[in-house]
Parts: sequence; structure tokens; C-alpha cells
Amino acid sequence: MMQAPAALPLHMMLTMMQSGVSPFASSGWSGLSPGFPGMSNPMMQFLPEWMRPKTPFEKGLDTLQNINQQFSEQSLAWLKPQPEKLQAPDPFAWLKQFQPKESALPPKGSKRTASEESEKAASNPFTDYLPHFMQPEFLSALGEKAMANSTGFMAGMQAYLTSDYTRVQPEYDVLWQRGSATLYDLAPDMTDGLAVLMVPSLINQSYVLDLYPEASFAQYLKSQGLRPLILDWGTPGGDEREFGTEDYITAYALAALQELRESHDGPIALLGYCMGGVFATAMAQLAPLFVDALILLATPWDFKADDMPGVMLQPTTQMMLRNWIKAQNPVPSLVTQMMFHLIDPWRIQEKYSRYPDLTNQEKQHFLAVEQWVNDGIPLAQKVAEECLVDWPQGNILQAHQWKVGRRWIDPARIECPTLCVIPTKDKIVPVGCALPLTTEIPRCDVLKPESGHIGMLVGRNAKATLWKPLVHWLKERF
Repeated sequence: MMQAPAALPLHMMLTMMQSGVSPFASSGWSGLSPGFPGMSNPMMQFLPEWMRPKTPFEKGLDTLQNINQQFSEQSLAWLKPQPEKLQAPDPFAWLKQFQPKESALPPKGSKRTASEESEKAASNPFTDYLPHFMQPEFLSALGEKAMANSTGFMAGMQAYLTSDYTRVQPEYDVLWQRGSATLYDLAPDMTDGLAVLMVPSLINQSYVLDLYPEASFAQYLKSQGLRPLILDWGTPGGDEREFGTEDYITAYALAALQELRESHDGPIALLGYCMGGVFATAMAQLAPLFVDALILLATPWDFKADDMPGVMLQPTTQMMLRNWIKAQNPVPSLVTQMMFHLIDPWRIQEKYSRYPDLTNQEKQHFLAVEQWVNDGIPLAQKVAEECLVDWPQGNILQAHQWKVGRRWIDPARIECPTLCVIPTKDKIVPVGCALPLTTEIPRCDVLKPESGHIGMLVGRNAKATLWKPLVHWLKERF
């Protein structure tokens, strides 16, 4: 059985709104018995406990509580004078902007001229569309399409959850270890060649870099004569729960880099993926003698770029978010999973709907990727506050207000040759968010594969669009 996506309950609510069918009703699902035997409503199997219908006993308790509350409120009202009633706001006030003013209405029996009709259409963009939306045929077709989409999604989700996939964990040599962090060495005998130290994000597991033999970026590097190493952050324990991003860099990442430098005779390339790219940028500036080349994969930098999907919060809302984060340590992976889901809410429906139609090989790849996507890591409290508030809301990376140790991080101080890989279809780190790094780092080349944030690394075209060009770039310089 596969693990359900953390964002599934949120998407189920969206699916309910899309289909227009109550999750507790059975009438809208009467034709689904072949795909969902014995179920009047297939949506029920995916709902968490807090979204499922109440028992008759629970409904009875709710009714008694409501009656008791109403009686208490009436009793209090008799004991004190009634305040002046305030007029309730009109929930449909926004529609009035589309209604013509009385003075603008023509006299009864008169007709508008062609120019007046044109002006009316121009002032109200909904004029030409609303009549079509209200046609019964359109509404019926819209409902059927929404129901088909929702049904396809649930059929795909059911097929996914009942699939069987277990990733075989490879055995690695350990070059260095401290706390929750471990530096895995995939080619310990290659001590005089080019080493590639890979730094993943803190949000997801590091094994996306070595997903399975046919989709392993790390194994490809090894086959090309390079020495791949993976810095695995692990899960925050007692010490790491007090860490900020700078602690992970100074206490773990730089220490692992130093250990590699002392045991390796050849050049070292530092590679960072997503959030790991931000860390690698700081490491290249802080330890220039240890880093001979820098590679940044889908690395976020300017969070105020026009194509960023984030929302700028008001200061009071930011403070509420900080307080909410400070109320839990570590912050569960569900939080980041939901935030990524909200970037493209219907993506989950699209990909699971087509799962039953994939070939067996495609299904195995899909299961491997989804297992990694849903295998998130909780974040230490300070890290979550930086990544969820300071970076996106304060844009401190682009403003050079991010401090690691005693140094402000400024990409212009990086001296080694750098390759920035910016996927053109990335919705998590859009092109505009990653591109400013290429103008700040002095010796920077750019590669733009036509892929997404994850597909860039493990997609069907990853070998042609990323793996080979990246190795070619490295071998040209070393």
C-alpha cells in the first residue's frame, strides 16, 4: 500500500466544490458502482475522520447543544436592554457594480442605439458571457465534466493507494557523520578524480538524487568517472530542533566539506538542489579554497519576481504565521506539503487521473517519485520561520540580508566557475525567481532544460537535458 499524499484532504475539498456533489450524498454517484463496488459514495474512503459525517447520536448531541445555547442567549437578552441593531452587510453588494444606474436606464419603450450597446458591453466584460453561462445545456455539460474529472481522480487515487512499491535502500560508505547529518560516499575509491558533493533540501529526503538504478543522477555521475557524495540531513533530533539555516551550514555542511577536502586529492564541485542550492551558494562564498566549481539546480533567490506564485502577507498576518510556527517544534512536513500543493492545486488531480493508463514501467517510476514527494521531513522551528516567512516575505536573500556565521551572503563574492540550471517549466522555483543569481555570480553559465522542478532531475528526459550537459560542463573545466 502506498502512502496517501499529505495534501489529499485539501484536494478532496476542492474536488467536492468542483463536482458540486456533497461528500456525504450518494445520489450523484449512482453510476459508479462498477469502479467502486459496495460504495454509495467513493469519496468517503479518502476523507479523514474530521471530514466524515456524524453518527445519529452525535447529531442528537449537537441539536441539544444548539437548543441549550439558544435558550441561554434568550435568557441573557431578557436580563439586559437590547442594543441598537446594526444593519447586516449585504453579501451580494459586489454584484451592484454590474447593475446599471437608474439615471442610465433608457425610458420605457425606447431602444438603445448601436453605440450605446457597444459602450455597455465595453464597461461590463461579463455582458457577452453571462447569458451563455446560464443556459441549461451549458450548466449540464459543466456538471458532467466536473463529475468526470472528480471520478477519474478518485479512480486513479484508489489504484495508486492499492499499488505495491518498496524502494530498495542502497548501502553507502559513510565518509562523515555528525548529529542527524551523514555524508554518503558512492565511490570511495575515486580519491584523485572530480568529486561532486550534492546538497539537497531540508524539506524532502535526499534519495531523489539516487532514486533507483535507472533514474539515478548519482549513479550516472559515477558511471562517468566522477565521485558522487550525498549530504543527507536526516530528521531533526534534540540538537537540530534548535537549529536555524546558518547552523546547518556552519555545524554540518561546512564540516562535511572540510572532511571531503582533507580526504580527496582532486577538485571538488559543490552541487545544490532547490533549498540546498541556497546553502551551496553560502558554502561557496564562505569556503572558497574548498570549492572548485558550483552547480545550482532550481535554486530560489528573488521571491518578489513577477512569476512567483507566493502571496505577500500583511505585517500582522506575518506575525500570526510566526507565532503559529513557534507553537510547534519541529514543524510537520504536512505544512510544506500543503503549501506546495496550493501552488498548483489541480496538478494532483491531473497526475493521479492518468495513473491507471500508464504502462507498468511508467507506473513504477510514478510510484518511486510519488513516494519521495510524500516522504517529507519536518523542519526545525527556526528553519521553518526563515523559509516560510523571512525568505519569501522579507526577500532577504535577494536583499543580501541573510547572515551565516559572521558573513552576509553576497553571490558576487563567489569566485569559482558556476552553472545555474533553471528549468523553464518549474512552478515551485519559477525562472524569474532563480534568474537573478545568474547576474550576481561573476563566472556563471546558464542551462535551461524544458522540464519542471522534479522532472529536471528524474524525468524521462533528465539524462539528455541535465545529466549529460552537466557532466560535459564539468569535464570541460577539469
